[in-house]
Amino acid sequence: MSAFYKDTRFNGKLLRLEDVIDEVYNRALETIDESLYELLVNKDDDEFYMDYKEAFGDIIEKLQKFHNAE
Repeated sequence: MSAFYKDTRFNGKLLRLEDVIDEVYNRALETIDESLYELLVNKDDDEFYMDYKEAFGDIIEKLQKFHNAE
């Protein structure tokens, strides 16, 4: 974040689209990450890492398809 960054909130709401995008991205990333950790329980480290990596990529691909209305 730039030293010149200015919070663009007004009455608690973000005003700039870029700020909204960043906030939603961070929330989505956190939700995906927490969900994968919750659902991929009882895996050893190597299996967990491989499943996490594969699932994360597949989730992003499905989101992209949704965005592109496929």
